[in-house]
Amino acid sequence: MTRSALRLVAATGNLAAIQALLGAALAPKGIGVTVSQQRECLLLRLQCPRAVPAAIVLTLLARELVHWPNYAHSRLLITASQGSNDLWEEVLDLTCPHELLRLAKGEHLRQQLPTPPRREAFGIPVQPLSSQDWQVMAAGLGLSLLLLASEQMTFLLSPLVTLVHELGHAVVAWLFGYPAVPAFDFRYGGGVTLHGDRAGGLVLLIYTGLLALAYFYRQNRLTLICLGVLTLVYTLVAFSPVHEMLFVAMGHGFELVFAGIFLYRALSGWGCRYPIERPLYGMVGFFIVFFNMRFAWQLQFNPVVREMYLMGKGGIDHDLVRLARDFFHTDLATVVGLYGFFVVLTPAIAFLLYRYRQLMLYLLIRLFFSEG
Repeated sequence: MTRSALRLVAATGNLAAIQALLGAALAPKGIGVTVSQQRECLLLRLQCPRAVPAAIVLTLLARELVHWPNYAHSRLLITASQGSNDLWEEVLDLTCPHELLRLAKGEHLRQQLPTPPRREAFGIPVQPLSSQDWQVMAAGLGLSLLLLASEQMTFLLSPLVTLVHELGHAVVAWLFGYPAVPAFDFRYGGGVTLHGDRAGGLVLLIYTGLLALAYFYRQNRLTLICLGVLTLVYTLVAFSPVHEMLFVAMGHGFELVFAGIFLYRALSGWGCRYPIERPLYGMVGFFIVFFNMRFAWQLQFNPVVREMYLMGKGGIDHDLVRLARDFFHTDLATVVGLYGFFVVLTPAIAFLLYRYRQLMLYLLIRLFFSEG
């Protein structure tokens, strides 16, 4: 059953349909929901993996509820708990469409942002790290070091790094109109991504998507400005040698992007349904960071490793060699040093994204509503 059909069923008071839709709305936060009813009141019991502010939950629910044609209940009584601890209780009036729309637009979040629990000197709301967050990151760090200490475990996990690396090449190739297929290189080891000539239809599809987004968000001035800047930057990059440089660079770049995502999920618990997931995400994130850190260190200071890297494989030069020679016109050591800097920077970026997640949430809500 499609979501629109499910909404029609939920509007009649069907509890199974209501639970399916509201559960999907809260799933990005890993929140489980149980639905029941009491006369004209719909009861939602939420089980949260971590303390989630009521304002965020109300936003997620309202963004789903505004699409329903009508409601079989007049109120929502929402109770949230974490394990055996009660967190908060809220009542949502379904007879007031203006209130639902206000919640869906996130206006209540904007009102809360100026008075966060903690504030830096320059006034940006911050998310403090709890003792549990530090324990999770310490566990992930310790596990990743144990993996790196074992050559066998490092060998077993290295295909994951290779897969992410080749996926980065492929994604960038498709983004600029080149059909590409990532694969493992069973002859020389590692991976390889082969791409064909540029297909004009793919580039046209990108522009069509940008135009469709501009039409959908035509009443949101900020989003239109961002889309205009994005279109200009994409055009300048797509029709210059810069896109070729990005294709070469984003193999290693995607490794760092994925490491950052894993570390952020470990810190925030975003999308995690079970507590064990957080240290595991931290383990994989730190493993990729230290794996690349060791690679950069050996390439910079071990002459044997550097000479082997300069030899390439199967007549093809490695990525950092191509970047140094064809695009930056410098020596390999400079490019490796720059890459090592970005490797070290990756955990710091993940930490900053988590620390200023309230600001990120506000900006996302501000951008992704069709009315400015």
